[in-house]
Amino acid sequence: MCIITKIKNIQKILYRLEKVFLENNGITLNEAIIIYSLPETRSSCAGYLSGQLDVSNSRTSKILSSLEQQEYIIRTMGQADKRQMLFSLTEKGLEKKKEIQRSEGEYRELIKSLAKFID
Repeated sequence: MCIITKIKNIQKILYRLEKVFLENNGITLNEAIIIYSLPETRSSCAGYLSGQLDVSNSRTSKILSSLEQQEYIIRTMGQADKRQMLFSLTEKGLEKKKEIQRSEGEYRELIKSLAKFID
């Protein structure tokens, strides 16, 4: 199999994985990464979360807004620096985190199917 075909097949599997994840959980993979990255007992700043996602600050801001609208996270002002926004999980966010953790096994087969395309 040529490398271009392998890349295309990997892309299809990743697309399917994202689609299944969204259908099963009601949130995107990027939203799930934010939820996973937020500690259960304290807040994190947007810059840290942007680094966890490895996406632009602008994209992170959109994801955070979406999670805030869905009531998975709350935004508060920093104590020392009022310009800094801090994000933490709500009770609903904590439940979503646990729900995703319980369903991790469902995605293992899709991830395993990627291995056959990697030399």
